[in-house]
Order: sequence, then structure tokens, then C-alpha cells
Amino acid sequence: MAVDAARTDEGFTSAGAARLLRSACRTAGLDDRGAELIRLGENALFRLASVPVVVRIARGREWLCTARKEVAVARWLAAEGFSAAHMVEDVEQPLLIDGHPVTFWHLIVEGDRRATYGELGGILQDLHSLTIPAGLDLPSFDPFGKQELRIEKAAIPEDNRAFLRKRWRELRGK
Repeated sequence: MAVDAARTDEGFTSAGAARLLRSACRTAGLDDRGAELIRLGENALFRLASVPVVVRIARGREWLCTARKEVAVARWLAAEGFSAAHMVEDVEQPLLIDGHPVTFWHLIVEGDRRATYGELGGILQDLHSLTIPAGLDLPSFDPFGKQELRIEKAAIPEDNRAFLRKRWRELRGK
């Protein structure tokens, strides 16, 4: 029986995510030594020290469909030559490590200058002018899409969860 490294008694913690990182990197043939946890939230994000790669580990199997869609979109945008985050192509993705979808992305180094609103608008216009390939089913934007799952998975007191559920229903108009 496989033991879920990040969900034993500790939940999705930095230590559990680091164990998942080591396993994922071994599977992908990447060196995890010196990796830095850069965020632990809905996902764990690690920056590898050995190569300019960010490893994204989702909280659980329920995010596998989302990870698969993100991989498909990244491949489509790369094929279109659209400037976006690029996956590490020589790794099968997403990996499923102890029930956690894992993806590998090339690190984007930020510059000193931020894009203007006009530049961002132009990029969005270019993105929305692309033809979505057959077989890539993209949902319409739902600002409430992940919120219910996030509320249920949050490590918060039950009275806070009840308040958030109530507020979420109010905002959705239900």
C-alpha cells in the first residue's frame, strides 16, 4: 500500500511538499538539491537550484484534470509562439506523485519594468484572437469555480468556514 507522503498526519505542509518534490524530481531526472520553497498555498512552488525550473505540486488528486488542462494550454500557446510560461518539454506531464499532480515549468525571470495597462491589453487581445485547437475544451470564465473547494479544504475553524460558505452563496446569488 502506498503512503501519501504529504497527507499523513501533517496535511499539506512544506515538509510533505518537499518529500513530494524529491520524488517528482527523481522521476523526472532532475536534481532537487538546494530547491527553494517559494510558495505554499493552493499549490507548493519550488525553484530548483540546479536548473532554472519551477516545480508546481497541487494539493491532491482532485486537481489532476486542472493540471492536465494547464499542460494542454501551455503546449498550445507554445505551438502558437505566444509568450507565456513554458513547460519543461522533455518531462511527461503532469506527473502524479502520491496522488499529487506535479508539473515543471521554465523559470520566468522578472525584469525591472512592469508592463503598462496598454501593453497588457494588447497581450490579452492577441491571446483572445488565437483559435483554440480542436479537442482543447476551455471553460468560460467562472470567478467562483474553485472557491467552494478552497473553502472546504482550508485549514480554518468551522465557524469561519460556515461564514465563508454563506458569503460565497450570497455572492453567487444563490
